[in-house]
Amino acid sequence: MTTPVTLTVEQAVATVTVDNPPVNALADPVLDGLGDIAESLQRDEAVRAVVLTGAGERSFLAGADLAEFERMLGDADAMAAHVALTRRVFGAWAGLPQPVVAAVTGHAVGGGLEIALVCDFIVADPRARIGVPEVGLGLIPGAGGTQRLPRRVGLGTARRMLLTGELLRAPEAKELGLVDVVAAEGSALDAAQGLAARIAALPAQAVRAAKHALRAAGTQPLDDGLAAERSLFLGVAASADAREGASAFLGKRPAQFIHA
Repeated sequence: MTTPVTLTVEQAVATVTVDNPPVNALADPVLDGLGDIAESLQRDEAVRAVVLTGAGERSFLAGADLAEFERMLGDADAMAAHVALTRRVFGAWAGLPQPVVAAVTGHAVGGGLEIALVCDFIVADPRARIGVPEVGLGLIPGAGGTQRLPRRVGLGTARRMLLTGELLRAPEAKELGLVDVVAAEGSALDAAQGLAARIAALPAQAVRAAKHALRAAGTQPLDDGLAAERSLFLGVAASADAREGASAFLGKRPAQFIHA
């Protein structure tokens, strides 16, 4: 049986691809695959950056498989189990120590946008449309969209998107701070992998510490975040790569990082 989620690794960059035609819906087998891969990446220190994408140009990732979802609507236990699975998988991706780049090669709607929001960067094709249209189906986002979207774009923009279900085109989404990079048409995956490669070339311990500190900034009071930053700084300051970085700078030569 062909798996709907695949993982490839090249030069410390992992590319995770969802291939679930026609729109790469987040059916339970896809969620299971994404969860398994997140668990393996969590332990893989050789991977220093991750790209998440969907096969084809029609859709990055869509929300739930609507046929599967409709069957669950009348079954409270099945719906609760699906929500618990989604929460676990999205939480695993949000907790990855490596920076994650979403390569939005097609539309990112509903759960597709919600999983992009757990990534550190969103790189989008200019033709992509992005949004959370659940209200038009009598629903609301259930995988973090009502919470992560306001944190990314502000309450006003999130209110507009959540209460109207409006889909944004990628250039407008970039203006609003939802998308980080609008790539040339047809090149979102290449652009995302290029960004991931630049990150992977940097000292891994410092990159992971910076991501950890940023997470503290978004979830903890300032004093607690500052304490976390001090601890993380002292850890990286004692690393071999910190010594190499300072030596290379003073010696006016390229640094040779060993990611330790």
